[in-house]
Amino acid sequence: MNFKKGDKVKFLNENDYGTVTRVMENGIVMVLNSEDFEVPVKNSELILDPSAVKQTEKTEVNTKEVSAFVSKPSSVVEVSKPREADNYGIYLGFVPRDGKGSLQSDLDFFLINDSGFKVLYNLMRPTSGNLFSAQSGILEPDTKEYIQTFERENLNTLSSVKIQLLYSMDTPFSVKPPEEYDIKISAQKFFALNYYKTNDFFDEKSVIITVKESSLMKEAVEKLKVNDFQSFEPKKTVNKKSQKASEKEIVDLHLMELLEDDRGMAPKEKLDYQMKVFKEKLEEYIKNPHVKKVIFIHGKGNGTLKTEIRRCLELNYRGYQYQDASFEEYGGGATLVYVK
Repeated sequence: MNFKKGDKVKFLNENDYGTVTRVMENGIVMVLNSEDFEVPVKNSELILDPSAVKQTEKTEVNTKEVSAFVSKPSSVVEVSKPREADNYGIYLGFVPRDGKGSLQSDLDFFLINDSGFKVLYNLMRPTSGNLFSAQSGILEPDTKEYIQTFERENLNTLSSVKIQLLYSMDTPFSVKPPEEYDIKISAQKFFALNYYKTNDFFDEKSVIITVKESSLMKEAVEKLKVNDFQSFEPKKTVNKKSQKASEKEIVDLHLMELLEDDRGMAPKEKLDYQMKVFKEKLEEYIKNPHVKKVIFIHGKGNGTLKTEIRRCLELNYRGYQYQDASFEEYGGGATLVYVK
């Protein structure tokens, strides 16, 4: 039997029911069962829910009967609502323009709606002190909207974004409360090539920053893990993979990555704090038997932090070799230290 999205079905092999969410290939359909889990099931193991078929027929008849009285609240006919998408996300996108390359180009700023919702948004960006410049609009489902272009020499002015979101659909849906997010942005990341990634939204490698992601399936699986498997110890093979993955560590010494707010700090206080973190992290990874090399991102700037790091290595860590990290990935703004 052929099923379509939205069909109410019963399972032949167990006492359960559900709603078809997707029709796959090879006679497989995805069904949201009574426990709100999406499971794959063969066509042959399902039948249409007889009670749902009768209810649908009854609803169609009732709709015709009350069509002349739609102005009365008592005449409103309930219709079965479509299930909302399992996965959705809201993102910020920064895309190099004019094909000049990631580290030379100005950046086009986009707001991305990767969902089935219409999203009413209010986007604010600090201009001076507590003043905000705002832009509002409606993002249609699965669209992206150009906000503005940041010139390369002005990227350091981009430090944070406040965004307010309100979701809606053209069909009935579960009402979602308004959401508000404060997104901190480290402008220095735009000067490091490794932050530009291949993505699903643009042809060019871009910097994609997540505002909100939601996965009902992921949340259900995580809930299942917590409830049923929390007493299990991780397998040793997982630990080995973690150890192998940690042979190289990256430490970003930009103040925006280290402190919530550095306002009021003198330049020397900022430098002292960055060097304190540098020494603590270096000592930590020297003692870690699995880490072989550490990349410290210090940026280019006026070169003061880089000079202090090199001086500290020469005076206090003579047994450890160091060099500039990959220029292609970090644009000359990072130092690689071999700790093993």
